[in-house]
Amino acid sequence: MKSRHRISLRTKIISLAILLIVGVVIAFSIQLIHLKLKDDMNQAKQLALQSAKTLSYMPILQESYREDGNRSRIVSLAEDMMYKVRPMTVFFLNREGVIYASTDENEIYTNLDIKDIDQALTYGSSYVHQAEENGRQVLKAVAPVSVDYNDYKKIEGIVIVLYELELIYNEVREDFKTILLRSSAILLIAVIGSYYLANSIRKDTLNLEPYEIATLYRERNAVLQSVKEGIIAVDGNGIITMMNVSACQMLGVEKQVEGRKLSDVIESPELLRIIDSNNRQNNVEIQHRDKIIIINTQPIIENHKKIGVVGTVRDRTELKQMIGALSEVKQYSDDLRAQAHEFSNKLYTILGLLQLGKQEDAINFIKVETQAQIMEQELLFIKDEKVQAILLGKSAQASEKKVQFILDPECSLEKVPENISMSSLIIILGNLINNGFDAVENQEEKLVRFFVTDIGNEIIFEVMDNGDGIPDEVQDSIFAKGFSTKGNNRGYGLAHVNEEVEGLGGIMEFTSEKGRGTVFTIYLPK
Repeated sequence: MKSRHRISLRTKIISLAILLIVGVVIAFSIQLIHLKLKDDMNQAKQLALQSAKTLSYMPILQESYREDGNRSRIVSLAEDMMYKVRPMTVFFLNREGVIYASTDENEIYTNLDIKDIDQALTYGSSYVHQAEENGRQVLKAVAPVSVDYNDYKKIEGIVIVLYELELIYNEVREDFKTILLRSSAILLIAVIGSYYLANSIRKDTLNLEPYEIATLYRERNAVLQSVKEGIIAVDGNGIITMMNVSACQMLGVEKQVEGRKLSDVIESPELLRIIDSNNRQNNVEIQHRDKIIIINTQPIIENHKKIGVVGTVRDRTELKQMIGALSEVKQYSDDLRAQAHEFSNKLYTILGLLQLGKQEDAINFIKVETQAQIMEQELLFIKDEKVQAILLGKSAQASEKKVQFILDPECSLEKVPENISMSSLIIILGNLINNGFDAVENQEEKLVRFFVTDIGNEIIFEVMDNGDGIPDEVQDSIFAKGFSTKGNNRGYGLAHVNEEVEGLGGIMEFTSEKGRGTVFTIYLPK
């Protein structure tokens, strides 16, 4: 049952690209913002501390403190420094923490916390730390003002520099907006690229979704496995990529051989040679174990290099059965046609005699034909019904062709063994008798004689004709497939007879004399 919520390949690729880009951008932005904030914080601390130290060393400031805190000069210095130290705020204090002057013109820090200046007053050290002043987070740099009285030095005041952290945060926020804008552009490019990538993949897959490809693959496997003909696919390295059930059964190998080397599965050197060939092989017959199989192969060539091969395997036994069945049907058809034609002619003859008023001649003709049929049936009433049926059909066919088809009075035949099928008898007797009919076609006296006996350990069939005989120069080739002296598309009858006789363990012989005819003799073991 198909799912109602299938997600297309395009949607999957675009979604994955968006998730990846967003994930990378978020992780990268967090890391970058963290490093940026940390770096800006360190720079702000160094700037605030350096500013506090620099101001504390200014001669004018030290001179003002030496004069017992000349506030006017310190205020003047603060006013002069107001725009130079922005965005920082500077405070000048005495030892008691009294603010002499500052650059805080907006009086933001009205209640400056001076609890943390003891370290500078006591030890004369400069330092910076994070603090809260009037509800604002700031970096607070503290530096002592050490006045030189020649004989000694004394800390007369403190310089405090405040750097608001909000300024750093605002700068980081602006950087984050820039990163976000650029990341959005990258995300847009990634989405467009993913869209075109998905379209390209769909084009390569004939606009099929992955689940549709999987469905086709399963159906293809089901079709290949259900085919009666054996199918083998091998890659360029000799590894089996597919072998259906029929091929496994015909070649006698276990199932699930995909992924194994063909030479490890099949032992027949001839079969391996055929499949390994770079040329196409058509209807090659080989003996494999106890079967004769027919092989066809088609190499897969890419850039003038063989990258694999596909082969089909057929059991020749099945083909023989099919040919036998067709021969049997054709034989029955020919026999019925001959009989219908013969009796139609005889009926017209009787009709003509009656129309001429020669009733007595018509009656005599009917008596002669009836007696001939009775004699024919008596001669043909040998014990085996299969042979009898074939000979009856051939008798009618001979009558149509005006051939004397004579059964030797010495014929004797009991039941034919079960291993000799009707199909085999039709192939053997039908083809031999038909050849006899063809051989006497141009003779003035057309004579074909048939003899059969089962005395002894063999059944002997013999067909004789009074034709022109077989020329000496072609007698060695008459059993070859496709060879015939009668024209094109002929030459399969005797080849099939010979194969059938050999398949039954028998022997086929012939003698031929120019101008006197030919005798074919078949020996079949009981």
